[in-house]
Amino acid sequence: MNYLDIGNTTIKIKTWSGNSWQESYRTETENAREAGEWIKRMGKQTVGISVVKEATSAINESLGDEKILKWLTIDDVPAKTLDYETPSSLGMDRYMACLGARALAGKAVIVVDAGTACTIDYMDDTGNYRGGVIMPGISLWEKSLQQYAPALPRVVRDIPMKWPGKNTEDSVRWGLSGAFVSAVDGLIRRYDNLADLYMTGGDGDWLAKRIERNAKVNSNLVFYGMQKLVETRFWFS
Repeated sequence: MNYLDIGNTTIKIKTWSGNSWQESYRTETENAREAGEWIKRMGKQTVGISVVKEATSAINESLGDEKILKWLTIDDVPAKTLDYETPSSLGMDRYMACLGARALAGKAVIVVDAGTACTIDYMDDTGNYRGGVIMPGISLWEKSLQQYAPALPRVVRDIPMKWPGKNTEDSVRWGLSGAFVSAVDGLIRRYDNLADLYMTGGDGDWLAKRIERNAKVNSNLVFYGMQKLVETRFWFS
């Protein structure tokens, strides 16, 4: 079975080999129609999630009458496991990452998905999703400063050794990398300190090396979550 994840910038398709995830296909989200054609050519049963409506529509158009793709939506999640006031607007990537981490940890989890947007979510030890935070990812912080304050220098993404910044470059680095990491640290502290902490997303490894708590980095949390939900619901049985 193929597992499809459509994010804000990237489309990924992976399969489970029995002991690890293997990436079968990757492209930019704007190439969703081509991704649909690839799925159609492969002819393999696929389940997927998407946070980009236009990409979802493009893939559906590419597949036409082919019935090989099942989109997982919030309606597939038992309502009693969602402690969230607006479930219809909850991104499936947030829920799936928590479900995947919870399946791996067997206990309460905090999941930081450091991508285009950075989300910090919590699932308790009974498997109930309790909500979280959505904030700009570090790349958006950097781009916004470059766009609205172009006179400032572009800097290496890292936290200076000395506090406070004694030159303009270090001051900018504290305001970008330092401020971003401090924000994530502060938000994590508001959750259960006994929960396991997981990092995922394109900047997950970078962030895990700089935050206060030890974190497990896993780029496949969303796929573990989809796999868990499929095993529970058996759509293709």
